[in-house]
Amino acid sequence: MGSSDLRLDKAALFDALGYVPHAGQLPIHRSSARFRVVSCGVRFGKTTAAAFECIAELMAPREESMGWVVAPTYDLSERIYGRVLSVVRKRLPHRIKLVSERDRRLVLVNVGGGVSELRAKSADNPDSLLGEGLDFLVVDEATRLDESVWHERLAQRLLDKRGRALLISSPAGWDWFARLHRRGLKGRDVEYASFSGPSWANPKLDRALIEQERARMSADAFSALYGGEFVGEPPFPCDLCHGPDPQATGVVLLNEDEPLASCAECGKPVDRSGRSLVRRETNGLPSLEVIRLYVGDRVPERVKPGAGKRGAPVRIEREWKEDVHGGGAGAPLGPPGRRAGSCPTIGQLVDPSPALTHNPANAVRE
Repeated sequence: MGSSDLRLDKAALFDALGYVPHAGQLPIHRSSARFRVVSCGVRFGKTTAAAFECIAELMAPREESMGWVVAPTYDLSERIYGRVLSVVRKRLPHRIKLVSERDRRLVLVNVGGGVSELRAKSADNPDSLLGEGLDFLVVDEATRLDESVWHERLAQRLLDKRGRALLISSPAGWDWFARLHRRGLKGRDVEYASFSGPSWANPKLDRALIEQERARMSADAFSALYGGEFVGEPPFPCDLCHGPDPQATGVVLLNEDEPLASCAECGKPVDRSGRSLVRRETNGLPSLEVIRLYVGDRVPERVKPGAGKRGAPVRIEREWKEDVHGGGAGAPLGPPGRRAGSCPTIGQLVDPSPALTHNPANAVRE
């Protein structure tokens, strides 16, 4: 039986190595996607999971295989490479064919009798990442790498052998790593699978100690560092309503009881056709101004009668309750616009300027 006819039982291998993944790590190990993108809180167990994925790749039955561990510096790449070397020396010493401390190179005999190699690499000199095609690649601290390193140096190494990649990091804004992570969500790209998890998913950590850190930093910083979340307004539009949209008017005029519909995907307000009402401003932030028309005795007490000829006041209401700026429920959605456009709901011309006495309703702002 040739090596191509053999299959590696990863669960049995991990058991033999004494590795018991926690519940947050298991989906990462079970995934067969070519590109796995893992964005988790600190101390989640990303490094441990990556190290054992390297061992599984090294032990997979192939005639020969080549893999890299890449990080921003050699010291960082040593975290995974050193963990692999430690486990192999302890549990699989009979498989070791060569260890080069100087070259950070490990060569093993895999379960098919072939030769598998792992090298630790640093991205601080991108030209050092040129070379052979790879069967597998692990990128640690991915958010600290320049986007060009991934696209122009690393991803290319996987083409000729249709190699696999595991990218791990804690999130650091909506960067190239965040875009890769998004590709693996909701079936956007069948070759990608994305995973997230908070620090407290690791059962070895004390949740109470983590919670103490919450009071020492901003909510966004805590959510990113410990919650493993991408925070702030994403730079890309919703797949369903395509908002926030730079072409949207960012203004909607509603009758007093008329509901404001929301997108089933992102929760942001949409018109009757399902298109986003939210405008993306030039600064990248979302903006929506809801103008609700109240007439006669039905005007709520909180709305003061305006100076319109017919006494039909208009109140600017923040109907969209999602907090997009970190200001809490009901926070303003952005600076009021100075645009004119067709109202997506009623179709009247709306000019969100201080004076509205000339509009068809003879209405004024509160």
